[in-house]
Amino acid sequence: MHKVSKKGLFTAFSVTTVLVAIFYFGWKADQKQIRDARTQTVESTASLLTELIQETVNENLLLLANHKSRVEFSRGQYFDNFEFETSLLLNVKPAFTFFEWIDRDGVIQLIEPYEENREAIGVDILELDYRRDDWLMMKRDSIINMTPWTGLIQSGSAFLIDAPLYYDDEFHGSLTVGMDFTDDFDDIMAGRDMFSVEIRDENDKVFYQYSKSTSSGDERYTSTQYLHFISGSENEWTLKLSLDEDYFTSGILNSSQIGLFFRTLIALLFGFSIYFMIATYRANKRNVEALKEKEVLISEIHHRVKNNLAVISSLIDLQRLETDNEYVIDILQKTQNRIHSIAGVHELLYRSESLLNIPFSEYLNNLINRHVDVYIEADKNVDVNVDSSIQYLSINQALPLGVLISELVTNSFKHAFTDKKDGVIDLKITSVGEFLHVRYSDNGPGFNREEFENGKGLGVTIIKALLGQLDADYELESDNGFALKFSFKRESVE
Repeated sequence: MHKVSKKGLFTAFSVTTVLVAIFYFGWKADQKQIRDARTQTVESTASLLTELIQETVNENLLLLANHKSRVEFSRGQYFDNFEFETSLLLNVKPAFTFFEWIDRDGVIQLIEPYEENREAIGVDILELDYRRDDWLMMKRDSIINMTPWTGLIQSGSAFLIDAPLYYDDEFHGSLTVGMDFTDDFDDIMAGRDMFSVEIRDENDKVFYQYSKSTSSGDERYTSTQYLHFISGSENEWTLKLSLDEDYFTSGILNSSQIGLFFRTLIALLFGFSIYFMIATYRANKRNVEALKEKEVLISEIHHRVKNNLAVISSLIDLQRLETDNEYVIDILQKTQNRIHSIAGVHELLYRSESLLNIPFSEYLNNLINRHVDVYIEADKNVDVNVDSSIQYLSINQALPLGVLISELVTNSFKHAFTDKKDGVIDLKITSVGEFLHVRYSDNGPGFNREEFENGKGLGVTIIKALLGQLDADYELESDNGFALKFSFKRESVE
């Protein structure tokens, strides 16, 4: 019977101890790197959120400034169509909760929506301690003023933004808007469930919170940012971002502890082989994280492009107010339509799980509805019939096809129905095999084939250029109205 070698046992124990120590200290180093990475993630995310929130708030303030300019440009005639003018923003911008006109004496004269805010009509805000000083400062300094988060007479709370109105060398009160940015901020936070956010106004009052966890955020990973806006008042919001504690306790911390246990076990059994397993694991983990970061970056780029296009559209809108020339106004409106056609693709890509394809049916409906809202006239009855079986389309084809349809719809509204009250636009898109077939028609006077083939106008040039970009075969019919049929090979949608 052989005795156990004390030297061999000691050597085995020493090697095992060294391997365990190496893995343990390696695990400790990994934990430090993870903590540093979490800290960096929190800081970079907080900076990004600060920028996105400031862009969102400033965009809404610019839209209010646009309506202020309309009031002053029209010398108050804006208020004759107050319900219609304000509904343009109330229906599409969730941050706008109501509009009101406060006259030069501080009395609320008009408000929309009326029914849920009727209690505010006739209120003298100069008798309200929490409103008087801000409103008088706005009047004195002729600046757009934004209050802190304020409780409303008609129930609820909102930020009140006062825009002073001056025309005919006199002060005519303020165009005041109630804003609640909850929906906009929720959209910004979508997909960031690992974070908790708290935003306070300049009076240190919490008006927005976002968290998918019932527990408090981890104070070790917290960042505080300060937000400033283009309003004339001294508004400084405080944003506090932290990682949710449940994000750790629900798996990450436990998996880290289990990882240490298995590293130790594998060190006892396999020795040097553990190095290659860890190396492979870490490489795969870095690749996955790098891919996720790239997807987030591309998504944010689409969001930035959409926002920048929206700013350009707003600037064009302001430019339209400065001219009475119908030809210039028509050119600017067409330019806006083209910008919205492009921006719609970037907006859907930002909200889509895929960065290569967009939900084309949703994009097409939004595109058509916008043209109807812009061009439909009170004495016209134009039916727009859309029949499309295409659910998704690649960005390379959705963008030129959307702009092409925008050009065709614009031409129909501008030229096809000038001499008739009832008009019909038909758009049918079908998929047969690898090809998409599109037929667009209206019941207008038609279009000369030679003018289309040899025309030098911008609209015709754009249409033919987009058909070329799609590599489409097309056929023009002009016997009974205008009809354009074209087909092109569809890119694969994965």
